[in-house]
Amino acid sequence: MLLDYSKSFIETQFPVSKVSKESYKERKANLGQTITGLGKWWGRKPLILVRATILGVLLPVSDDPKKDREVFLKLLTMDNEGLLLRKSKNLTTKKIYQLLTNREKEKYFSESSTEDKPTYKKGITKAEKNILQELTFNRLSYDEKITYCDRPEHVTNLPEYLWEEINEHLDTSAFSLQDLIKQLGQKRYDDIPRIGDCFSGGGSIPFESARMGANVYASDLNPVASSLTWSGLNIAGTTSEEIEYLKEFQQAIFDKVDRQIIDWKIEHNEEGHRADSYLYCSESLCPECGFMVPLSPSWIIGKGTKTVAILKENEAKGFNINIIQDASNEEIKYADEMKTIKGGKIFCPHCKKETPLAVLRKDRKDNQGNTVYGLRKWNKNEYIPRRDDIFHERLYCVRYVKENIDEKGNLKTERYFKSPNADDIRRENEVVSLLSERFNIWQEKGYIPSSIIEGGYNNDQPVRERGWQYWHHLFNPRQLLLIGLFNKTIFEQHATRKEAVLGTLGVNRLVDYNSKLSRWHSGASAEKSEQTFYNQALNTIFNYGTRALESLKTVWFMNINNEQIDAKSEIACIDARKIKESCTIWITDPPYADAVNYHELTELFLAWDKLLIENTFPDWTSDSKRVLAVKGTGETFNNSMIEVYRNLANNMPDNGTQVVMFTHQDVKVWAELAMILWSSGLRVISAWNIATETESGGLKNGNYVKGTVLLVLKKQTSNDIAFQDELYRKIKREVHFQIDSMRELDDREDPNFTDADYLLASYASSLKVLTTYKDIEGIDVQYELSKPKNSDEESPIELIINKAVKIAFDYLIPEGIDGLVWRELLPEERFFIRGIELEMGNVYQISAYQELARGFGVGEYKDMFENFKANSVRLKTASEYRTRGIDKDAFGSSLMRHVLASIYQCVQAESTEEGKNYLKAKYDQNNEYWDKRSSIMEILGFLSRFENISHMRHWHQDAYYARLLKEAVRNDGI
Repeated sequence: MLLDYSKSFIETQFPVSKVSKESYKERKANLGQTITGLGKWWGRKPLILVRATILGVLLPVSDDPKKDREVFLKLLTMDNEGLLLRKSKNLTTKKIYQLLTNREKEKYFSESSTEDKPTYKKGITKAEKNILQELTFNRLSYDEKITYCDRPEHVTNLPEYLWEEINEHLDTSAFSLQDLIKQLGQKRYDDIPRIGDCFSGGGSIPFESARMGANVYASDLNPVASSLTWSGLNIAGTTSEEIEYLKEFQQAIFDKVDRQIIDWKIEHNEEGHRADSYLYCSESLCPECGFMVPLSPSWIIGKGTKTVAILKENEAKGFNINIIQDASNEEIKYADEMKTIKGGKIFCPHCKKETPLAVLRKDRKDNQGNTVYGLRKWNKNEYIPRRDDIFHERLYCVRYVKENIDEKGNLKTERYFKSPNADDIRRENEVVSLLSERFNIWQEKGYIPSSIIEGGYNNDQPVRERGWQYWHHLFNPRQLLLIGLFNKTIFEQHATRKEAVLGTLGVNRLVDYNSKLSRWHSGASAEKSEQTFYNQALNTIFNYGTRALESLKTVWFMNINNEQIDAKSEIACIDARKIKESCTIWITDPPYADAVNYHELTELFLAWDKLLIENTFPDWTSDSKRVLAVKGTGETFNNSMIEVYRNLANNMPDNGTQVVMFTHQDVKVWAELAMILWSSGLRVISAWNIATETESGGLKNGNYVKGTVLLVLKKQTSNDIAFQDELYRKIKREVHFQIDSMRELDDREDPNFTDADYLLASYASSLKVLTTYKDIEGIDVQYELSKPKNSDEESPIELIINKAVKIAFDYLIPEGIDGLVWRELLPEERFFIRGIELEMGNVYQISAYQELARGFGVGEYKDMFENFKANSVRLKTASEYRTRGIDKDAFGSSLMRHVLASIYQCVQAESTEEGKNYLKAKYDQNNEYWDKRSSIMEILGFLSRFENISHMRHWHQDAYYARLLKEAVRNDGI
């Protein structure tokens, strides 16, 4: 076996389908994820993606690519044996029965068994049941298997016999992943690999690198990111004994805060019941009638407890808010109708008039047409509204917890909502009084924020919509008092750096879940306040929840899934352009353009963290350094990125590798990033697309689509200059070679590549050829990078990439379609055919279809789909399409669309005559029918392939008639 360490596995192949599915599984694990429990960060990369990337970079290639892939999958436990190792749930008896052959059913199950009620024969042993578990598990698809499995990271080690097989192929002697990484590093770099990440963010890349046994250098300009990275390596990466000690510290802090809250008597009512939640709303005078209107887009408090708020006019030209638990349907309907915020307007229940919020705020236009916002800006020493402010704040509901011992001696808890009474209001005033006594001192000491909100895309919203111009304005007195008390207690009680960092992370979690931007979730299974950062914005809201101490337990006591890490690591808070540390591998997830304004969003946390960061990490900055942040768009951003990646290239050996992870958007983004990296002295080796998506009600279409591109790069060593006219021949050869290689490696039974991956391969192939050269005649990279972001002018790089895409899609002729017919089809028809092929390969991700549409240049395609929800996408069948949309657009007028309509006619009439007549009537007017007959038969033959595919039952009837209609058309005229 010949091993080539000048090339790595990720340069030649990468099992994107399996890595995508495992990444999605990890994303869906929520609290089960290893380091996400440490704190909020946006866009953390899945650990399995990082693990696969590192292995891909370090593993050599051999003269047996299939064996290379087998070993790669074994190491990631993504092969059949690995999946069995990870199997943690049993298949149900019903599922086992469904997967057995008739002979097997007779052997193991009673004669009375049915699909719905299978029963084992008497005397079946546990060992036999285990055999059936393994037998049927192996018959599942990969997607089905992983639903019964733990994640790869949960397998502590592979069995010895697997290591022997791996070592034989790699010429190593490892019996753990950590040993293997070190040995592979020695073979490739003559040393243990050092993996660097200069945009460490939430810490996924450094954490997984260290856990795998590599040495690590991690940095970020932002101290919140650096703290999360440090905590991942030093807290999530510490021993279980130390975790227990840190949990004791957390408990001690909580208990001390609890004693003080009890002593202040601000959470218990006269009956001794303790509050766990407070609900507040804004109030404002109706400009039409002068009534003081409580503002909320919903007065439904709890759908599970059927709790609502009912507005009733009072004599003071305002409204009492009555809380009703276990409300009737009529009361729930009435409460829903009385929402006072509707589509950017306030609705007054008294005069029934609506007033736009902009009018209420007294916003206006100046002489230049710019909006001048009318709200008064709060001062630094304020924390409650003034009497003459437009928006006031009101406590309108409290939830208390009642505890009692039942007759059996068991502790019972009951939660109940109520309208605040005079005593509740007195306690609110006491909170204000307590805060007033401490406010100036706590601000000076740094226990509560005192910094101003700097302007920005995200940060302007609270200022213009509420007049809040300091960070502490985003918190009410109860929240300031409680979180400030935590901060003070941590600062006074911590004894070690780990305690200080854990305390800082805890405060950040309190801040995220307990601000005036924390939405109240009224869902039946929730009824609690949620995160401030449910998306990447500081959204002001009109009613919000405040968590009392009891409700903050689940926030403060974070979920730490630890695993001891022994690798050497260094964490810095530094500008990536100033790094002097050398790494053999750089893996980075850069802040691409303005996708996420990390520097702005983290300033909310830094306003609270300043004191602890300065005392814990004196060498770090304690602000966001937004002036230095790589941000924005256009020439400034591009130049910053070039500086960063040129610096990384300079701090990497000649045989080192860089992997840049970024969210794939479009050809323009690809072209720009390619030029940035090219200008930095790097060349593209390969690219792979890892797709994950989840459903999200917060987005317009209810889907969250994400595709992470791994762009693999080496140092640029050539001084050659190329001419554009000679590039296309080389790009065509490279595209064909890449596609042929992928097809040869693919598994027909368990396909790894989709058209989206072949499309990406064409992108990478074009960039691979381009960046091989030092310069290309006729392309001025600096000019292209200096063009405005919104320029419609297509760059030469974009033109080259688009030509590569066309080469790929001309080359990728579907099985069963004649090449001449394929080339005559419209882009929309090709998209439809390729889309059904995706479905045939069990691909249901929106991103895959979006890539197809992009590759074929199809803009409008939603009407082609019967379902367009995340992970369940599929195109319409002929019977679902019926005759809708005929001739209304390019696809509606296409041959494919009319063939689908003809199949529908056959299904309706249960006869092929109707379908054949439909086609003849459509195309015989200009004698086209006979010219198109061969193409019609090709399309019908393609669609008939789905007649017996088990997971495409919705196509079975249509495919059956497609087969019959094909024969009818073939025999027509004979």
